[in-house]
Amino acid sequence: MSPHRSLSAILLNICLVLGVPEQAIASSASITPAVEVKTQVVSSNTDTEQVTRTLTDYLEGTANSEPEKLRRAFHPDFKLYVVNEANELVIRSGEQYIMNFNNGKKTNRVGRILSIDIDNNAAMAKVEVLTPNQRQYTDYFMLMKYQGAWKIVQKSYTWKEIPKQGNKILFVTSNQHTYGNTNLNAANHFAEIVIAYDIFKKNGYTVDFVSPKGGAIPLGYIETSNSIQKAHLYDADFMRMLKNTFKPEQINANDYKAVYYSGGGSAMFGVADNKEIQNIVGRVYENGGVVSAICHGTAGIVNLKDSNGKSIFSNKKITGFPDIFENTNAEYYKTFPFSIDKEIIRNGGDFVYSKKFGNNFFITDGNIVTGQDPSATASVAQQVIKTIQKN
Repeated sequence: MSPHRSLSAILLNICLVLGVPEQAIASSASITPAVEVKTQVVSSNTDTEQVTRTLTDYLEGTANSEPEKLRRAFHPDFKLYVVNEANELVIRSGEQYIMNFNNGKKTNRVGRILSIDIDNNAAMAKVEVLTPNQRQYTDYFMLMKYQGAWKIVQKSYTWKEIPKQGNKILFVTSNQHTYGNTNLNAANHFAEIVIAYDIFKKNGYTVDFVSPKGGAIPLGYIETSNSIQKAHLYDADFMRMLKNTFKPEQINANDYKAVYYSGGGSAMFGVADNKEIQNIVGRVYENGGVVSAICHGTAGIVNLKDSNGKSIFSNKKITGFPDIFENTNAEYYKTFPFSIDKEIIRNGGDFVYSKKFGNNFFITDGNIVTGQDPSATASVAQQVIKTIQKN
């Protein structure tokens, strides 16, 4: 779709909720949720980078079993606190913790930084660590800056069991902020994300988000008059996921029963040509999983091929946002790397669409489910669930 009306008032509200300064918003049509960083010092960027490096040493040190990185991240008097299953407070030293990691023995832990809060020479941070199909850990850190370096002085953590493999759906989103190299703002379609997410969650599915670069994604097309959108907009845990999308290398394709490509102008860029995402989705499909897309999200599937090099949608009915509803003379459209309907046809698909916008037009053909425009978001999500249950 073409860029929408100004959302400055909505974006200001988002800024207040997320702790993002108003001046950090570069667009009135989209928002990029940044890592939550609250600081009162001019050197915040440098300090944030240093804290991030310290936390990265911790994440890499535990994932790759590198004791020296852990020693570099921890203050010598580091203490770890946890309440065990017997409801007892357990306190360990840094060296006791480091002894759990044998040098060079990699683990399957996947971690990401959720927030950093800096005030002068003290900082707090929150990190999520996943052990696939086992547990999700949430780590809380206290850090201090002394002698020019940030060190972790304390860690406490908790955990919860996560659903076993086969009950997860992967959302594919885009990091693209603009239409091509222009100054026209592009965004991921918020409704196409939250409406589908809400349906999947209510039906017992766990949702992960991935983007080509990982991290924050730009959001737009937000309607706070819609109760589902409003609820998720002010849901800190949900918004934190959009601020910290996974990188492709953090995804294990075998964990997912379905993939869902959300739309918005951003979806036209960086997704379709990302080989890592192609490989992930290809494996999900080869494993009997469902591939789905809504509106401009169909752009993401145009290059998907099976193990024989054939388009997965060859001779299948596919829909998406057609050129008939685009302003093909507009500057935004001229930046598109391809036409969705023409590219689907070129790669062997049977592109179909309704000539009426907003009439909930969607198609299910085998294990591929696609919707024409935002009005079909809920139907696509429901069809994905039905298709999973049939398999």
